[in-house]
Amino acid sequence: MSEIIERNRAEAKAEVVVEMLKEKLSIDMIARVTKLTVEQITEIGKKDALV
Repeated sequence: MSEIIERNRAEAKAEVVVEMLKEKLSIDMIARVTKLTVEQITEIGKKDALV
């Protein structure tokens, strides 16, 4: 059950990152707000062709 919750949280956070990238927020700003690394944000952005 816990794994499902964690996966859902990660998916929700990725959706937020995508929306922030679409709004042209800087990767550094997104990292500060989401507590993700720049590398994680870049990986998410590449999946949606935003970075």
